[in-house]
Amino acid sequence: VKDSSLEKTLAVAEKLGVRERMTVIPGVPKEAVPAEMSQGDIFLNTTNYDNHPVSVLEAMACGLCVVSTNVGGLPYLIDSGSEGMLCEPGDVAGIAGSVRKVLNEPELARKLSLNGRKKTELLDWSVVLPMWESVFSEILAGRR
Repeated sequence: VKDSSLEKTLAVAEKLGVRERMTVIPGVPKEAVPAEMSQGDIFLNTTNYDNHPVSVLEAMACGLCVVSTNVGGLPYLIDSGSEGMLCEPGDVAGIAGSVRKVLNEPELARKLSLNGRKKTELLDWSVVLPMWESVFSEILAGRR
């Protein structure tokens, strides 16, 4: 769904004189996502609705500091202040303040990056698959 938010964002960036410091990547093939994300420092996710966004997990896995809205499943995925920063939807000042905080506090940025990466390691298929296998084995054993 095209909502013109990108165009509005770029217009504001131009007005503020920061457009030349931004890179907009229109679309990235799946296999190129880690390389593209690894070039950044902060991942902004300002959605109003989301359940369990893969893009946020990918960003955390790449070591980016995640600043996101506190919607849907995100508070279950991110421990705010430890694994990322969560702000209320529509709280532009809060989001900007969180970005500023990450940029101005290197220890916080380091903590968010490391803890976010550790979180994704717990969600890796090599960890999750044996858990599912155990659940199914217990179910099958209970049927006998």
